[in-house]
Amino acid sequence: MADGATSAGRSRQAPIRIGAVVALALAIAFVVWLVVRGNDNTSSTAKTSTTHKPGKKTPKPRETIKAASPQTLRALAQASGHPIYWAGPQPKVKYELTQVTDGRIYIRYLPKGVPIGDRRAAYLIVATYPVKDAYKAVRTAAKESGAVTFHTSRGGLAVYNQSAATNVYLAYPGSKFQVEVFDPNPSRARQLVRSGTVRPIA
Repeated sequence: MADGATSAGRSRQAPIRIGAVVALALAIAFVVWLVVRGNDNTSSTAKTSTTHKPGKKTPKPRETIKAASPQTLRALAQASGHPIYWAGPQPKVKYELTQVTDGRIYIRYLPKGVPIGDRRAAYLIVATYPVKDAYKAVRTAAKESGAVTFHTSRGGLAVYNQSAATNVYLAYPGSKFQVEVFDPNPSRARQLVRSGTVRPIA
């Protein structure tokens, strides 16, 4: 397993929130996150201080990037106490796990010849974000110009924007977590969500 790497405050991607900008800007931010991630790396064991001193700003989120296996992903999901989404096990890939101290989790599917930490926006990613009212946030994004929605199993609502169709956002009623699926092939991103392939790790 490759060593993890921690990047201080570099992630610029944010989940859809109430009154958020259109999905195109979010998709651009997602690609920016891929490009800048991993700068100023340190060991995966590095920790962010949670001590708040008078006059000091809250530390920026830090991320840990490392290789994972289906077994370690299942263990993480069990330990987290909340759903973590993925596209299931797939052949001829390795799994890259990124955990951010603000609660975001990214699972990326890399061909076996691609190194962990590769910055190209060329591979499937399934991300799980903590969002207070994720379903309402997706419904709000669905009102944006160019937005296209569809329903999934178990009452899920998905949305993507025609100007950034590589990024599909998904949430379920009552959930505090939003899912984002990125794939360079927009049709595949939609199919993975629509078919129920994107699901909680179990």
